[in-house]
Amino acid sequence: MPRYKLTIEYDGTDFSGWQIQPNAPTVEQTIEDAFSTILQTDIDLIGQGRTDAGVHATGQTAHVDLPEDIEPEDLIYKANKLIGKEIQVIRVEEVADDFHSRFDATGRQYEYTITKRWMPLKERYSWQLNQPIDYAKLEECAALLKGEFDFAGFSKFNEDNMTTLCEIQLSEFEQEGELIRYHIRSNRFLRNMVRRLVGSMMRVAQNKMTVDQFEEALKNPDSGIPTFTAPAAGLVLQKVFYKK
Repeated sequence: MPRYKLTIEYDGTDFSGWQIQPNAPTVEQTIEDAFSTILQTDIDLIGQGRTDAGVHATGQTAHVDLPEDIEPEDLIYKANKLIGKEIQVIRVEEVADDFHSRFDATGRQYEYTITKRWMPLKERYSWQLNQPIDYAKLEECAALLKGEFDFAGFSKFNEDNMTTLCEIQLSEFEQEGELIRYHIRSNRFLRNMVRRLVGSMMRVAQNKMTVDQFEEALKNPDSGIPTFTAPAAGLVLQKVFYKK
């Protein structure tokens, strides 16, 4: 059967993450159910990786094998109608039979949004901090992250991880009015990694943790320095990179 790569956008607020779980609504399950209903056969969707409960995406990717007599654009049109407004498949493209959405990915990029005051229209998509922030310290911490590090101290333990080393290719903050956005790109990410990095950097910016402590936690995963996890609402998976 032909293989297709899907690009998916979703509001993760009301979902228990991407990956299928028993007795919980997930993005992957919702899409699979829609495809299976239309095609009247079981469909196995393979995502590039999971996103946690409440995390959003504008560029999640997955691959799926479809029957040869299926018109993919028509299937996506019908599936999007069935799925609803919180999830939409925004692109479909035929790929090589051996393409794998997870193992062929060379990098992922996330954005995290923080507001410096309560902003009702951004509540579902940001961390509404409403506290004084030392922006210069955020920039200082972000600059420390470029390169390869062991992020065991900034992630949730997962026995399936072959390694906890990740190479950060982009790490920078930008400020626009009352919004602060953090951009990070890496060859791979560990579970809760971005949220713990953002949460810990914000602790530094609030003078609840020093830059030196943040750097020590980064360079020494066994330092015992506690890290802090930022809320899921502010995090968006923006893009997954491939060689082709």
